[in-house]
Amino acid sequence: MGQLRPPAPPPPRVAPAPPQRPSYYVKVDLLNLRAGPGMDFPKIGQLNRNEELEKVGETEDWFQVRVKRSGTLGWVAARYLSGQPVSVAQPPTPAAPGEAAPTEAQPEKPSKVETVVPRAPKPAEAAEPPPPKPKPEEEAAPAPAPEVVPAKPEPKPPEPVVPPPAPTPTEEKPERIRIM
Repeated sequence: MGQLRPPAPPPPRVAPAPPQRPSYYVKVDLLNLRAGPGMDFPKIGQLNRNEELEKVGETEDWFQVRVKRSGTLGWVAARYLSGQPVSVAQPPTPAAPGEAAPTEAQPEKPSKVETVVPRAPKPAEAAEPPPPKPKPEEEAAPAPAPEVVPAKPEPKPPEPVVPPPAPTPTEEKPERIRIM
């Protein structure tokens, strides 16, 4: 009788490759990466034009993405993503309120030269530092409205107390009471 060989062990199981997730690219200059699917969620980062993202999930018009360069997970509005990298000369896409507005490089305009004559500061202004000069990249963006702080009124000297004039004697008529 021959020797019986034990059956050959099955080949080792190879773990299936993770599913290939689609890649997307940011099609605006700056895009906010948020903690959840909506503008009510806090910003956790900003993404630049053509930054590569991996789609992990989606809900309505928001994609959950993983940023390829850092591995950060977050949510972005799907309308600001493209299936391929975008050229720099592409027209800007309007941003929704609360999202970073796309900016377009504009040619520099010659600046006007203004002559500023310094004036003596008023007492209330003497303690305030001068506002910082804007950096070149900030000049293109509209500056936020300065906070208006009402000036404290200067105390007025007390007015002299003048007694009211004495009533002049007049003829008093008795009031009539009408009953209806």
